[in-house]
Amino acid sequence: MQLTVKALQGRECTLQVSEDEMVSSLKLLVSEHLDVPVRQQRLLFKGKALADGKRLSDYSIGPNSKLNLVVKPLEKVLLEPGTGRRQAEAQPRPLPTSSETWQLVAKVLSHHFSAADASRVQEQLQREYERSLSRLTMDDIERLATRFLHPEVTESKEKGVAK
Repeated sequence: MQLTVKALQGRECTLQVSEDEMVSSLKLLVSEHLDVPVRQQRLLFKGKALADGKRLSDYSIGPNSKLNLVVKPLEKVLLEPGTGRRQAEAQPRPLPTSSETWQLVAKVLSHHFSAADASRVQEQLQREYERSLSRLTMDDIERLATRFLHPEVTESKEKGVAK
């Protein structure tokens, strides 16, 4: 059967799937077609969130149905309860190299800009990145590490200062 997955930002894709397809498998297809990581996806059908362990048929999703895709911000995904445990249980994944990171940036920019503009934007991003990195002090790095490792401490400090 065919179904359409539409992101709130307006992008959409049409997929050919079985009624017995698992929601988790559908998310993999959506990831391939819309470049949205699985862990950032929240699929909705008639306003109801779909659970990864269920089949499309469990929600009475039939041919020509439309699903909505909500893209969760990466920051929220990383701070979700249990994320740290799942990551610890999973095999550690090597960090991308600088070259791989800039290739990914180029790919993303190419989706939004002409080739010439994407190249200029990337060059400027790389210059700004290098400039910012060269200005980091050890105190800056310590503050960043604290915010990343202990967001609740940083949040309470910010609330205390705001009072």
